[in-house]
Amino acid sequence: MPRITPKETPDKRPVASWSSGKEVIGTDRLFKGWFIDVGLDERLDGACRAAGWEIGALAHLDGEVRSHWLLPSPCPLFVLIQGVPFTTMPALVKSDVAYTGLKAAWPKDGRSTLGFQALHPDLLAANYVDPIPFSVKSTSTDDLLGALLAHNAVLDACEAAAATKGTPRTFEFWEVALPLGAGGKVPRGKDLQSPISPIVCVHPAQPDLQYLRALLAPKIVADIVEQRWPAITSWAADRGGRAVEEAPAELPRTNGRSAA
Repeated sequence: MPRITPKETPDKRPVASWSSGKEVIGTDRLFKGWFIDVGLDERLDGACRAAGWEIGALAHLDGEVRSHWLLPSPCPLFVLIQGVPFTTMPALVKSDVAYTGLKAAWPKDGRSTLGFQALHPDLLAANYVDPIPFSVKSTSTDDLLGALLAHNAVLDACEAAAATKGTPRTFEFWEVALPLGAGGKVPRGKDLQSPISPIVCVHPAQPDLQYLRALLAPKIVADIVEQRWPAITSWAADRGGRAVEEAPAELPRTNGRSAA
């Protein structure tokens, strides 16, 4: 067994974050969508490059300007969760929902966070099969939760249509890609003076079978879920802070995708 080489700090894992309208430095364009740091994972950089994704420099609240991969929008994701057990952030953070693959937290005197791990079809096509965490904070958690619930409703409709045709079946949450995009501007911030573009699910209101077939996950996604599920739920359980309060005993866990 090779001896471990000491490092000053742990390697930083790539995480996808949401921009509700950051300026791409050196252009007159505002970027609305998901972005990932360049240079954290050589294999990921190669896959993003092979996918033809754009690199852009974005300024951050700490004053730093960093280079990022700007994910095309709408952004289709195979979201690796069992489902969404509750319809509100307070219910999610009061309960242990790590078993679903969702990471939900609300540290005392802090901002709410919501995240999941996902696979992107472009990266799978480039043979990059490591799940990537996607995470948001503050009011964007409600937006992301709304998008997850909208995707769940589409899956419910698919199951109902299959049952009507006499071929009942269920869909795993990750079995159909969830396309995420930027919605129209909404007021946020103190005194609602900061308009932003929230995260939205961009499934059509009534998707047809041809549309859904184009979003079906390849078999490798099921294989990755089976192989990585313990690591995914372990990641989800590491909330990085205490929730608003302990989960009340009477809040039940749910199986499958149903939201309470």
